[in-house]
Amino acid sequence: MKRTYLIIAITVAVYVCTKCFYSNGMVAVSKELTLKDVSVVIDPGHGGLDNGASVGKIYESELNLKISFALKDELESRGAKVYMTREDEQDMTKRNHHYSKQDDMYLRVKKIDSYKSDYLMSIHLNSAPASSAWGSQVFYYKNSDKGKRLAEEIQSTMKEITGSPKRISGSSFRVLRATQTVGVLIECGFISNANERGQLQSSKYHQKLAVKICDGLENYREKYPEDTIKKEDFEKILN
Repeated sequence: MKRTYLIIAITVAVYVCTKCFYSNGMVAVSKELTLKDVSVVIDPGHGGLDNGASVGKIYESELNLKISFALKDELESRGAKVYMTREDEQDMTKRNHHYSKQDDMYLRVKKIDSYKSDYLMSIHLNSAPASSAWGSQVFYYKNSDKGKRLAEEIQSTMKEITGSPKRISGSSFRVLRATQTVGVLIECGFISNANERGQLQSSKYHQKLAVKICDGLENYREKYPEDTIKKEDFEKILN
């Protein structure tokens, strides 16, 4: 009898450990593929000779990339197809001399549109002369109703961890204005604020941000299903 109980106990322990192992980084066996058939292009802002904002040797371009990789992992775990404009510390020109913001943005926009994705998420960090400035903020192209609704949902979920008092804002950033994809530019926090700078260097915080951004995307798709219907499918419904 004791031997039977021991075998049962070992079997249960192995099962529990296996579940923990596969849900803790290797394979997310229990997560629903809530973003299956959804494609997203992630644009880690800056790169190469353009470090973006910085404090000492802490560079926005490097943190943008780390946050973007965390977002990529989270999106893929939910079934999304993910593309990235850059995966290393280079801008789009891949030059190590004569940096041109105009050339970089031209190539960045061209690459984003080449993927023909459903959504664009451009990842950035903010900075201000006053070190007291803080808070995440989501921007959308000012003439895009879909972009505005997407920004509202992502800002709402991100606030659950960032506590940001900021509201979404319409803009004319080229990465949003010149692309065909429904997109948002996400300022994940202020690198110039000591408290947020500490958080933004944490891989665990990157994961938290990624989860909330994905939650916002899911909420948007559930709340505005009419925005997700492709033009050709919508025409079929009307006919």
